[in-house]
Amino acid sequence: MTSPAKANLDVDVNVEHSEGGQVQLAVTVPATPVLAARKRVIKAFGRSANIPGFRKGKAPLSVLEDHIDQDALKAQVIDDLLEDAYDAALDKAGIKPLDRARIADADLTDDGALTFSATVTLRPDIDLGDYKGLKATRRITSVTDTHVQSELERLRSRLADFRDLDPEADIEKNDVVVVDYELFVDGEKREDASASGYPFEVGSDQLFPELNDALPGAHLGQTLDVDVTYPDDHSDQSLAGKTGNFKVTVREARRRRLPDLDDDLAKRISDLDTLEALRGRIRENLEAMGKALAEQDARDDLVRQVSDASSLDVPDVVVGREVDRRVDQITEELQRRGLTLDQHLQNVGRSFADWRADIEAEARQLARRALVLDEIGERETIKVEESELREEIRRQAEREGISEQDFQERLSESAEINRLVTRIFQRKVVDCLVENADITEETVEPESEAEEQSPESAAPQPDPQADPQDAPEQKT
Repeated sequence: MTSPAKANLDVDVNVEHSEGGQVQLAVTVPATPVLAARKRVIKAFGRSANIPGFRKGKAPLSVLEDHIDQDALKAQVIDDLLEDAYDAALDKAGIKPLDRARIADADLTDDGALTFSATVTLRPDIDLGDYKGLKATRRITSVTDTHVQSELERLRSRLADFRDLDPEADIEKNDVVVVDYELFVDGEKREDASASGYPFEVGSDQLFPELNDALPGAHLGQTLDVDVTYPDDHSDQSLAGKTGNFKVTVREARRRRLPDLDDDLAKRISDLDTLEALRGRIRENLEAMGKALAEQDARDDLVRQVSDASSLDVPDVVVGREVDRRVDQITEELQRRGLTLDQHLQNVGRSFADWRADIEAEARQLARRALVLDEIGERETIKVEESELREEIRRQAEREGISEQDFQERLSESAEINRLVTRIFQRKVVDCLVENADITEETVEPESEAEEQSPESAAPQPDPQADPQDAPEQKT
């Protein structure tokens, strides 16, 4: 709580606009409020200090000051004033920040004033389109026997075991293998595009798709020659237009063995006694998932409509931060698979610039939608209550099988609590859009073999901003 002594803090502010939707604030707090803060800090110290010759809390300020480390006193005075000075600077400059500023160079001058700088990302002006009375459709894909069978096979595969292939046995599609590979170009080995212990499922690899066709029929321990021709516009100019020769050696090979489709399978993966009862439950679960996906699709459509109808400039710095986060996330995931980002881009034949441009376009779209939702929430005075946050923590802790306290500590340690609050807030804003929209419902039949295989594929993938917890989990 701000004390009366710090209320209405007077500050001087110099505002300098910079690129990317940011401003630089040079802030000065005059000596008088700084001196008042200094006295408050010294008095707070005196309430607990034992000063020889004085009763606790009765020593005068001049005596107390002699017993305080001056660097610590200075740091505490700055800390005591900084937040209120920053807020006062925003008010005086008439600035609405998008997020907390980066504050730097906080110091006390020789004449007793406090100075600091703040880099602030401005909240853009948003001209909202209509967000009430929108129209959307929940398109629910019918669940067919093929969908049920496909899901049953997926559940069945969870109980599969693996056995090592005989050295003379042919490798087949869906076998799990581990290979070493080396790339040679013009007779020279390329260390940056070679790897050891690369695991994948034959027929499903996307990082080195040529292996899907080359490995069937091969044997354990065999070394294969796999040629890859690189396009003329390949990101690595030393490979552009050339044919690389990969020496691929199979180090491990295992085959999946599935259990029989019978009543015993139903008992092993559920609390049901028969295979037919399991099929019935799978159908019910798929129908519930289909409705949830249709609902999410309609919600995404409403957000897309109001975002497209709104006018705003997304700050470049916001997009840049999200792009950097996504690049780091993908790089870490590749490292866990034993690959570098350069190797991945070479395998998929893309330049870093083009790949990053796609991530930037997606990040800009997500940031735009988040800003629009934030503006709607502000107009509708939507807030996240403490009880809602506690309920979300309870729900997610239960979902992950850990205590609420452990989950909350993990959030605090990773600074994820703000992201959780934002997600709840955005969900409430979209709830507002739904409540004020005209939403119809229709049932659609699968039109393609791909849709027939998977009911989820009939609906667009949920927006990354959406809360995945809202969709029912497939249970047996």
